Amino acid sequence: MALILNNSILIGVFLLLLIFILLSNFIMLKKFKILYNNIITNNNNDDVIEENSTDQDRISILNDEKYYYHVLNAISSAKREIDIIMFSIYKCKKTEELLNELINARKRGVFIRIILDKDVDSNKEVKNILGSEKIPIKLADDRRIHNKLIIIDKDILIVGSHNWTDKALFGNRESSVVIRDKNTIKKMKRYFESVWCSLK
Repeated sequence: MALILNNSILIGVFLLLLIFILLSNFIMLKKFKILYNNIITNNNNDDVIEENSTDQDRISILNDEKYYYHVLNAISSAKREIDIIMFSIYKCKKTEELLNELINARKRGVFIRIILDKDVDSNKEVKNILGSEKIPIKLADDRRIHNKLIIIDKDILIVGSHNWTDKALFGNRESSVVIRDKNTIKKMKRYFESVWCSLK
């Protein structure tokens, strides 16, 4: 009887140990899968806020110069429309690349609208450059524009602290986010429309 009891205890301990090992492996496998997906989609595990999110609701962080490369790629991939509100665009080598990419997008048939602050002198030069390429630009003179936002194809919203200046793109500590949540993008699209329509 004691032998049967000992065997039952041993079997019970063995089963508990087996369950523990299987659960540990499952948890490790899940963590590895999340890490792998984040590396593949973002090249940096720290850039994703919601680990288990889908492409529709993922929020990615763009610190410092990562913003520039992401925006350049997003503009070159745009298919339908780009809306931008930017406090300051200062013409330099890196921003020229962004402006050229906007011009290329326009030539591909992408509809582009840009709102800039009128009090920033460099914005007037940018208006002349892009205006000559038939890109509509409005200069806001109400001293309220301080946004830095981009909406692409109603699929991507990029918003944060980055102006389009050499210092902001490759000098300062700056942070912006990419949002792919449809409801948030709709709200920002309505906001853009309200600002656009309020300007001459």
